[in-house]
Amino acid sequence: MGEFESRRSCRVALSVPIRVMGIDFRGRDFSEEALTLVVNLHGAKIRMLHQLTPDAEVRLLSHPTGQDSIFRVVSKLQSSELKFTYWGVENLDPGKNIWGISIPELRPGYHVKVGVMMQCPSCSARESLYADEGLLASLHEKGGVQRTCIVCKTSGLWKLLPFSHA
Repeated sequence: MGEFESRRSCRVALSVPIRVMGIDFRGRDFSEEALTLVVNLHGAKIRMLHQLTPDAEVRLLSHPTGQDSIFRVVSKLQSSELKFTYWGVENLDPGKNIWGISIPELRPGYHVKVGVMMQCPSCSARESLYADEGLLASLHEKGGVQRTCIVCKTSGLWKLLPFSHA
């Protein structure tokens, strides 16, 4: 089965403040303020301080919506950053969109990319595009990406914006 067939919904770059509650890898209860980096209807990539255990269940509370759901820890994700850990989590109730945004429809060709909304620093023109993991990492590290606007023809650091709310 190819990656497109295994991906069930489009991924969107979105920093959502969340509370993660569960049992850590030492068997201790914890509650931690954390952040999503990428979301979709079926899961998320989250950044946090605690170490988790694959297949463990955690509750994620989305602060912007006040909604929560139970997620399964799928895997620890690689990172060179030492302060935080990164985890792939799967929503056990994917019909429950706790993120509060409209998730774009999954289309062929977008299966390895993440939807992002960006804004020109000069004229505020907005552009929706699909970023690969390299561009996504650059957006999170630098807070934007250097681009030339097709509307005002100026070059500048385009910022990542949230997708429209549901």
